[in-house]
This record gives sequence, structure tokens and C-alpha cells, in this order.
Amino acid sequence: VNILQITPGAGKMFCGNCFRDNALVAALRREGHDVLMVPLYLPLTLDEDDQSAGTPIFFNGVNVYLGQSSLFYRRAPGWIRRIVGSERVLKWAASRAGKTRAEDVGDLTISMLHGEEGNQSRELT
Repeated sequence: VNILQITPGAGKMFCGNCFRDNALVAALRREGHDVLMVPLYLPLTLDEDDQSAGTPIFFNGVNVYLGQSSLFYRRAPGWIRRIVGSERVLKWAASRAGKTRAEDVGDLTISMLHGEEGNQSRELT
């Protein structure tokens, strides 16, 4: 069976969901299933073998956030988005992930629910 496991990364924080999903993917692979684990937004922080190793981050957290908060960034050319959304910048953002406040990302959540009509539509391509 082919399985896709999408797991929201928590940056530098240890996250119970990350550990649970990582253990689930490892167990499914041991049972012979073909499982792809894809981190969402930020990298995972684990103290065990990362089952998502080598898989790019889906919905890069930096690009998603800036796409919501800046009209200029939504219209920025791809080369700027690639630099700003680079692995180095993503790791820096991940180190600050615990500083996010729920009230600061409400509009982002609504925009994400709009899918292709939301401010993060470029991340879908």
C-alpha cells in the first residue's frame, strides 16, 4: 500500500504529533508499506531517526507567512521567494517557531482554507 503522511513541523520544539507520526511511519514501513512522510511548514525536531529525511518541506512556513502578511511578497518573482524560502531561512524561522501567537495567524488560517483562492496559492504549485 502507498501511503502519504503529512506532518506539521514544529521547528525547534519537540512535538508530540511529530513523534507519533514518525513512529507510525516507521512501523508501517516495517510492515512493508511504501510510506512517504512530508513535513508541513517547518522541519521536524526528533530524537530518533527522522522518517521524513530527504523530503522537502511542503508549504514552506516562511513563504506561507510572508505571502499572507505582504502584498509585495505575494507578487515577488520566484527567485526572491526561493532565496527567502531557502533552507537556511527556514531553519532560522524554525528556531523562532515557539514565539507564534494564535491571534497573529487567524487571517492566515482563513486564507489557507480558501485553498487556490487564498494568499498562499503559489505554494500549491
